[in-house]
Amino acid sequence: MNVRCFLKVFGLILLTGCTVLLALTYRVLSESLGSAHFPVECGLVFGAAVHRTDDPGPGIIRRTATAARLLREGSVERLIFTGGKGDASNDSEAEVMRAVAMRQGIDPDLITLEEQSTSTWENLVYSRPLVADCQSIVGISDGYHLARIRYLADLQGWGTLPTFPADNPPNGEFLFRSVIREIAAMLYYMVLIPKSELSTFPIHRDILS
Repeated sequence: MNVRCFLKVFGLILLTGCTVLLALTYRVLSESLGSAHFPVECGLVFGAAVHRTDDPGPGIIRRTATAARLLREGSVERLIFTGGKGDASNDSEAEVMRAVAMRQGIDPDLITLEEQSTSTWENLVYSRPLVADCQSIVGISDGYHLARIRYLADLQGWGTLPTFPADNPPNGEFLFRSVIREIAAMLYYMVLIPKSELSTFPIHRDILS
């Protein structure tokens, strides 16, 4: 391969890569505002970091406070908190979210826990049986997380999962790092999931249709 041909191929690869990254950045940002129409029956609240002392991290506080507000306003009827135990905590993310919600006056009878999951993919897999009787669902998380939730829900056959962003988004530096992480995660799932995890779980179309 001569130099001119190599430069053409390299330029094409570079252009393709930049186009993909720009498209994913646009997708993450454009879907950060959510897509939900209320009222809905079930709010599926995605977990976040729990500190070593089992105290809720900022993400859990944001997401749970938003879910509690929607419940008090009558926009949702009940909540499913999804998230298992991390390496640094004794309590699951779901347990910590329930405690936060109860401190905000939410009736624990209106809360269901999913405590097996350790990733967004697993959040959706293990929550699926818990939302089987829901007539309508909204996924609740930080805005930067919503594009991945919708993409993975579609991969798993949920149909188009409506989403809603947590109130009080994080500061600029954390948000920037989170968007970069989400772009990397989207690339990971787009490239690797069809060959590995996707075949691990049964796909049944379309629970939200």
